[in-house]
Amino acid sequence: MIPLLALQSIPADLDATRESWRLLEMPPAWVVVLVIAPLVMLVATACYWRERLKDPQRIVLIVLRLASLTLLLLVLFRPVRVQHQENVEPAEVVVLLDDSASMSRKDAYAGADKTRRGIESTTGKNAQESTRLELAQAGLEADLLPRLAENGYEVNAFLFDEGFDPVSDLASAGGRGHGTHIGDAVTNALSQHVGGHVTDIVVVSDGRNTGGMPVLDAISGARAAGIPVHTIVVGDTRPERNLVVELVEAPPSVLEGDEVAISVRVHARGVSQGGRIDVLLEELPSEGSRDEPRTVATESVDLQQAGERIVLVAPEASNRFSDSERRFRVSVEPLDDERMLDDNAIDVRIHVTPEKIRVLYIDGYPRYEYRFLRSMLLRSDERIVAQMWLESATPDFPQESSRGLPALQRPPSERREILDNYDVILLGDVNPYNLFADSARGQQFVASLFEFVERGGGLAFIAGEWQNPKAFAGTEFAKLLPVQLDPTGALEFDNTTETEYRPSLAEPANPHEIVRLHPDVDTNRRLWEDEGGLRGFFWYYPVAGAKPGSQVLLRHPERSLANPQERDPLLVAGYYPAGRTLFLAIDSTWRWQYRYVHRYHERFWRNAIRWLALGRLKSGDRRFGLEPLRTQYSLDERVTLEARVLDEDYRPSVEPNQDAWLEGPDGESNEIGLGLVDGRPGLFRGTFDAERPGHYRAWIESDGQRVVNTEFEVVLPSRESADPSPDPEAMAELAKLTSGIAASLDDLESIRAEFPGGEERREPISSQLEDAWDNWSTLLIALGLLSAEWILRKRYELI
Repeated sequence: MIPLLALQSIPADLDATRESWRLLEMPPAWVVVLVIAPLVMLVATACYWRERLKDPQRIVLIVLRLASLTLLLLVLFRPVRVQHQENVEPAEVVVLLDDSASMSRKDAYAGADKTRRGIESTTGKNAQESTRLELAQAGLEADLLPRLAENGYEVNAFLFDEGFDPVSDLASAGGRGHGTHIGDAVTNALSQHVGGHVTDIVVVSDGRNTGGMPVLDAISGARAAGIPVHTIVVGDTRPERNLVVELVEAPPSVLEGDEVAISVRVHARGVSQGGRIDVLLEELPSEGSRDEPRTVATESVDLQQAGERIVLVAPEASNRFSDSERRFRVSVEPLDDERMLDDNAIDVRIHVTPEKIRVLYIDGYPRYEYRFLRSMLLRSDERIVAQMWLESATPDFPQESSRGLPALQRPPSERREILDNYDVILLGDVNPYNLFADSARGQQFVASLFEFVERGGGLAFIAGEWQNPKAFAGTEFAKLLPVQLDPTGALEFDNTTETEYRPSLAEPANPHEIVRLHPDVDTNRRLWEDEGGLRGFFWYYPVAGAKPGSQVLLRHPERSLANPQERDPLLVAGYYPAGRTLFLAIDSTWRWQYRYVHRYHERFWRNAIRWLALGRLKSGDRRFGLEPLRTQYSLDERVTLEARVLDEDYRPSVEPNQDAWLEGPDGESNEIGLGLVDGRPGLFRGTFDAERPGHYRAWIESDGQRVVNTEFEVVLPSRESADPSPDPEAMAELAKLTSGIAASLDDLESIRAEFPGGEERREPISSQLEDAWDNWSTLLIALGLLSAEWILRKRYELI
């Protein structure tokens, strides 16, 4: 690598001395050639033309006479030696290197072997495995910059994206800029070198201008100054033909035994519309394993530029893959001569939580909803264990629980009881304030529920006709609900219970995992909404609407009591803040067992309980939580990670720092530090810059074991990813309009020829004249010539 400072071989403003010779009194050249020279020749010849001499003798004497006359003329012309004192300003070349995010792309160069070999010859790098920025840096350092140094040019380098920054080392470029503003970069280069001796500007970019001053407006300054702008286009410049797989949604964590739904969108660029292509979902083996990937789902999609969204569902994991993590790849086959292959596939890592889900189910009376849900909890899944509390039961009634768990003697109320023993709490038709004879314990229970949800617990509200959620309206406890309650009671159910309704999906094309009972979206919609599907409901509890940030999953098919613009919500999911909450406005899910027995009733409640539990179970240790502020970041943004840490007593940690680990797309992991947030015990935060786009993982270790994991994705900025293909036409037009040269990395010979050297600017400071004839040497030469001619004349017996 060549530092740019080493290329500045001629210091600016260097004083230099230069010598030259001049004839101060010499007449114009035409007089000398046409008049004086012929006369001198005529005089010298005429002197010896009539003498009786042999030809050699005559020639020698004519030459001596000619030399004497020439010496005389030179003396008359006054030869002087001039010493010039000059200020030498070296020629400057401004190199502008594109540092935008599109320069972090890799080009496949499929079907362009000659171009690929030319680039590899110039850069010494593998063209298919290197980013555009890496190839540009290597090409400049291996070829153009040494040429400039050799021929005495001073290089001033700048990185540009949306900004414009000088650099002393091109290796500092990272390819993370949010946009490519070529016009601004050229304008800034000219403005910062006003008065300097800039001979050329070299722009190295993929040429895809995404903002700032229009390029054609910016070059007017270069044209006026007579400065050519040379361009070097980077990337595969053939017409774009590309498929892009974009991740839309994937769960960061699932429970052991869960299906995994991954939503993607496939964009087709430069491809004729109307074709179809298969999208493949593969499950990858654990790292270090020699097992082959397993295809778990395939969907066929139409090729569209806007991209068709599809959902690929992976079934329960097989035993030959990792227990703690599932790794997937969504991919499409490359098109013929496709230019960029790094966006044909995406890899997704999903943490698998193996723990059993511990459920507490409290209901007021043995309604049908309680009876069937209780049976499901005791029967359905070895990964779900539950304890029930029926408020109306007599003191001698044995409260039910899963095998191996003791029956409850009283409902838990203390924070430690709830935090240590449960992941999900289901509240049926009860009032938590009146659950205990002692009202203080009721208040304690409510406070414990708040902390339980804040610490990541899941809380579900199953509506009933007497208490839930009617009794919560206007209370502090209503804050936990994901819906707004009407404290006036004006929205009370006032319809008959003779009409059967079937809920409608809020997003049938992209159903939430709780209401995804079948992997096929059309079949899933028919199950919920058609007569041949699940049985409907007769009663529901109307609410004023979903709270901001909550998600409605099911709606009433017709009624809009609260808001005429939207139908009443029946199932709403929300967050508070790290935990998850769910509100179910009906009490008749037990009816779904008609025709399908346990199949879909059990699947719905398993989905709901597993979703509620993820806030607590996505880590192996419930005292640790780790989350990025967002699941997706742009490459030019700083990533922020937050950790919530409790000590062994479940109190917020007050340690000053919390160590975490970060793994990038290349698989390399590094330790990062998270600092304690002032005034927020237990909350730790850290920020960092992502080096390149891709999937990242972060985790915290305790006693050498990973106790919490999280993932996030870093993507190209939207304007850079919208069209990352090179634009050679724009680069060629920029060079043409400024009398520059348009080149590419595979052939820099044409641009090298534009830097021959010797273009430094010299400004005279002073001059000194010294007469060359006014010395003994001139006299001796004259005497020598005259003496030689006189001696020869005597020998030839001439007068």
